[in-house]
Amino acid sequence: MKAPIDVVGVGNVVVDFPVGPISGLPTWGTLMAVPERIEPAVGGNGAIFAVAARRLGLSCALIGKVGRDFFGDWLLSRLNEEGVGTALVRRGARGTSSTVALVREGGERAFLHYIGANSALKAADLREVPRCRWLHFSSMFLLPGVGPGAVERTLGAARRSGAVTSLDIAWDPAGKWAMGDCLREADYFLPNMDEAAAITGKEDPEGAARRLVAMGARNVIIKLGRRGSFVLGEGLEPFEAPGFGVEAVNSTGAGDTFDAALVYALLHGMELQRAALLANAAGALRVSSGTPEEKDLLAFLRSRKVVGKGR
Repeated sequence: MKAPIDVVGVGNVVVDFPVGPISGLPTWGTLMAVPERIEPAVGGNGAIFAVAARRLGLSCALIGKVGRDFFGDWLLSRLNEEGVGTALVRRGARGTSSTVALVREGGERAFLHYIGANSALKAADLREVPRCRWLHFSSMFLLPGVGPGAVERTLGAARRSGAVTSLDIAWDPAGKWAMGDCLREADYFLPNMDEAAAITGKEDPEGAARRLVAMGARNVIIKLGRRGSFVLGEGLEPFEAPGFGVEAVNSTGAGDTFDAALVYALLHGMELQRAALLANAAGALRVSSGTPEEKDLLAFLRSRKVVGKGR
């Protein structure tokens, strides 16, 4: 029997146009020069996660949707160059999703987003999940054609087939934060603090994590940016994994890179405490120098006196 894919990712696929770093915005009717060239980049939570997983050495297939247009062609080409399996990235009639990412000095971001083809991803597109060791679902609130019920069914089917599951959500532009029973089928729930607070009404990591566990989550890892991450895991005392001090250039994609590194670490048999630390390191590298390869991440950990692979 053919060995399963390491990871299948489900999520939005976007062409990003990062602009910056900038200190402010021009007023209407004026022009402002920017220090860096404006050029396209692979974006979207699903695509960034998939690329990060591949660079860490995991085999990865992606389920998503792009348009039948130039940007769709470009994204599929770039994903294939990275080694991401794209057979289940469908082509739709709507234009490929695009985002202008405005990057402030210091790495803070604001986005102008066209949802495009991602809105056409439907529950029916999730019925062909290939056999895998891990299923990661990201950006559920940026896939309006896929409701919480479909997310729950997809995660549940993967778990019954023997896969480990994880869920990340992205910001809900509708402000509804309807989770349904998704958390009951996610072995790991990976929000950032803003998202966790919006879902639970709790402003502190432990309070939010405990509320999420009460909603059905098994292991909750809340991303805290520079501070690192807060973990409330099954059979563990809650703890905060510290972050790594780096010079922030652009924080776009840091959370998805964190997710990919956490999956990588856990698939390599790391305990959750060390896996969270490694994921923090991957997020820091993404912020400072781009998506790391496995060798770069392990070298960074050694330079910070943290051992890489293994338990």
